Amino acid sequence: MPQVRVDDQEQLEIVAWEPNLKREIVLHPDLLSLSMAIEPSEGTEKLARILDVPLSGEGFFMEAHLKMRPMDMARDGIFVCGMAHYPKFIEECITNAQAAAARAITILSTPQMYIGGVISVVDQNKCVGCLTCVRTCPFTIPKVRYADTGVGEIKGAAYIDPAMCTGCGTCTAECPAGAIQLVAYRDEQIMGLPLGAWASGRVSESASGRVGE
Repeated sequence: MPQVRVDDQEQLEIVAWEPNLKREIVLHPDLLSLSMAIEPSEGTEKLARILDVPLSGEGFFMEAHLKMRPMDMARDGIFVCGMAHYPKFIEECITNAQAAAARAITILSTPQMYIGGVISVVDQNKCVGCLTCVRTCPFTIPKVRYADTGVGEIKGAAYIDPAMCTGCGTCTAECPAGAIQLVAYRDEQIMGLPLGAWASGRVSESASGRVGE
């Protein structure tokens, strides 16, 4: 790290390692301006718990995707800008605020909103409450509710809020009990029937109806 001190002639002296020259250099500037450390505002963690949104390792609000959705948060309809996101210059804060306002207008200006029907649904009669879905979901949406009953009448079963689920299918793939299925993409729909059954014409109306759902 650079070292700042006052030399024998009472002048500022900065000693820093120069990686290109591979040696230390000594600078004597007339003025040294130091940046203040920036920390998240007080109450950031409390607000994150209320909104149920993630924080970065430094304690700032985390965006849904750094490049594709930089102003969106993990929960739909919540946007982030300015230094609540991370330390920024004033010009970048203004640009972020304009972008977040534009994203909010797309929702506020729409009389009706349509959401995708592909969501994960839990069959609590199969759920063992292992918390695998809770740990693997990138959006921290699945919860294990003690009031719900799982397999064998155990207390505690997974629950996925349909209004928050993004339908990514991560929990469906990782559930060891097979208790979570994607609507319209259930296992029996993806796997279908054996090819021999279709070729021989031995598909019943009820079976073909299930596959075509």
